[in-house]
Order: sequence, then structure tokens, then C-alpha cells
Amino acid sequence: MKKKSALSTFARSKSFPLILILLVMTFITMVISSGVTEGAPFSAMFTDGFLARGNVITVLYSMVIQVIMLCGLGCILISGNIDLSVGGQAALSTLVFAWLCKYTQMPWGVALIITFCVALCFGLINAFLVNKLRFPAFIATIGMSSIYRGLCSVMTKGDNIQIARASFTAIGKTNLFGFLPVSFVFALVVLAIFQFMLSYTRFGRSIFMVGGNQQAARLSGLNPDRVRLVMFLLNSLLACVGGLLWSAQAKLASPTAIIDAAPDMQVISAVILGGIAFTGGAGNLVGGLVGVLLLNMFKNMLIVMGIPTYWTVFASGFVLAVALILDYVSNERRRKALLAASAAADAAEAAGS
Repeated sequence: MKKKSALSTFARSKSFPLILILLVMTFITMVISSGVTEGAPFSAMFTDGFLARGNVITVLYSMVIQVIMLCGLGCILISGNIDLSVGGQAALSTLVFAWLCKYTQMPWGVALIITFCVALCFGLINAFLVNKLRFPAFIATIGMSSIYRGLCSVMTKGDNIQIARASFTAIGKTNLFGFLPVSFVFALVVLAIFQFMLSYTRFGRSIFMVGGNQQAARLSGLNPDRVRLVMFLLNSLLACVGGLLWSAQAKLASPTAIIDAAPDMQVISAVILGGIAFTGGAGNLVGGLVGVLLLNMFKNMLIVMGIPTYWTVFASGFVLAVALILDYVSNERRRKALLAASAAADAAEAAGS
């Protein structure tokens, strides 16, 4: 009975239809990209096109920074906040690391520690603006995003900084079994740790409580400002880690590449699609991961089918708009259901008295 109940619960979750869509899209892309429709053997579906070894590795590498950012942004959204400066933080962190490695010749391990400290300062600034100055998180972080972007250009005058540390760049290009990037495995481990925190720890429950009802959380003894502080610090640290893994793959730090790729916007679209409420208080990182898989699958499907690249930009924006609309509709339904339940309870109490 428990197994059946768990399955029925999963079937009603937001992740279930997304997984079905993902499977259908994968099959369609495999068929079209492999040339089966043009006479190629059926076995080509598993060796050519989408499932070609090189394409799979490319997709997994492109997802590393998104999965890392998913852990921070997902928790931030669940807590009822948002951070739109993640892309700028990631880019600036990588530039600090690359600059230290190139111009000071210090060991990259020491440069890494200094870069983490800088990233934590980004989180402190965002938390200060939201907790102490009481700026809305949206306003505070979009303003800081512009500052971080500007600092990236000022720091390098628009030029890339090469990273010539073989022991560091090897992290970004090492594969397990010839097709599974180590950096992607690391990203999944980080996601599993954060999902465990959300599901089974007291702090994880406090994140949901603050996001669901801040006033009730405060009355129950929680400190919403402290929760936000920890969330912004973790989010900045994860943005830094994601940016560094991207730099290890590219062997350089760029003032524009990460920002232009907008992995943070893709992650926000993915987590909303995956069931994390934009207004906070609901969702999980596993659903967000399914959303990331779906969006990357969709983008890669357009590429392997030969559709012009500029359509992927339109598609990403369209998906974000649809995700926000669906999230709004879902929240309205939940709000109306709670109001109806409250009215029914009041009516029953009145009838009993």
C-alpha cells in the first residue's frame, strides 16, 4: 500500500508530466537526429545524432554550472527570495581566480580560497541590502548584477584571462567511463546534499517556513533575516563554484561569456517548471533538476535538428514566460483552495455552536 501511495503521489507531482515530456522529446530527437527516418538502421538511434558520445558529453558539460546554480537559486526561491546577480557573481569570481593565478603566480589552491572569500562578500552585500536596508530582493540583486557586470569589464577591459594551470583545468575535462564528466558527477553530489538538507534537516524546514509564511515563521521562533543571510551566502558560494567549473572546462575566465549565456535565467525557468513556487514555500531540487534536463534537451534538440541558433534564445524566453504563468495559476488555485477550506471550517464551527 505504501508503494502504491508513493507512486500515486509522484504521479500527481509537477515532475511527473515533465519527465514524460522529457522522455517523448528524447525519443523524437533520437529518431530525427540519427537519420532513422531517412533509412539509417534502428541501431543508429543509440550511436548517432543526439546519443552520439560527443553530443552527450557536450550536453552534460553545459549543464554543470546550471546544476550547481540550481542548488543555490532553488533554495533562495523556496525561502521566498530571489537573486538575479548570480551570473555576474560567477563571472567576477572566475576573473578574480584567473587574475590571482596569472599575475601573482600563487598556488591555485590559495587563489581558490581567496576567491571563495570574495564570493562570500557578494552574499554578505546582498543580505545586507535585503535584511538591513529592507530592499526587495528583486531590486537589490538586479542592481548588484549591473555592478558585478561592470566590474568584470573594468577589471579586464573586456579581455579574457587564460588559465594555464593544468592541475586545475584537468578538473573540467576529466571523464568517467569515457563519457561522464567528473564535474557533472560533482554537481549531482552537491544537489543531493542540498536536497537532503531541505528534506531532512531543521534548517531545511525553516527555509520552507520562511518562504511559506514569514510572519508565522517569526512567531514560531525562527529568524527570517538569519535564514536569508545563510541562503545568500550559500548561493554566492555556489555561483562561484559553478563559475570556476566552467572556467576549468574553458581554460579561461571571461567577463562576458557566462553572463551572456545567462545560466541563472535558465535555472530560474527550470526550477519553476520543476515545481518550485516563485513566491516561495514549496518545491524541491529534484523537480528543478528535471526542469534543467528538459530545457537543455529542448535546446539540444533544436541544434541537432538544424534549427537556427537564434531560435533557442526565443525558446528560452518563451519557456520562462510559460513557467511563470503556470506558477501563477498553481498559486491561485492553492490560495483559493485554502480559502475554501478555511470558510468550510468556520461554517462547521458556527453550525456546531
